[in-house]
Amino acid sequence: MLGSTLEAMVFPAQARPADTASVIALVAAYLRIAHQIPGRIRFKVDSAVLNDPALRDLGERGLSGTVGIIRGVRDIRINKLARSCTIEYDRAIIPDHAWGDLLANRATPAAHALLGIIEYKYEEVRRGQL
Repeated sequence: MLGSTLEAMVFPAQARPADTASVIALVAAYLRIAHQIPGRIRFKVDSAVLNDPALRDLGERGLSGTVGIIRGVRDIRINKLARSCTIEYDRAIIPDHAWGDLLANRATPAAHALLGIIEYKYEEVRRGQL
């Protein structure tokens, strides 16, 4: 599952959330969807994220490594000055509304599908299959 593997890759041992839902809730608190068109979404990142000890060390490399290996994600661009993150994705794999549903913790089929993609990828990472 995403939980332990994602946490080990991203969070320092003393600040690891308990499960996948906790990780998503922690990150979602600092994101808002600024703009979305089919196949592309731009998130604005709250500057308060820099004060969160669990996320402070994530940085651009950690974020790109975390999101960039998800099946269906074609590209990720981070603009530190604008505090934004743009993700281009394959709509046949990740429905447009999956991102908002997942960040809002809505139990929809789209959010469940995106979460399943994330969990599957991190299970591969955990098993050393990449």
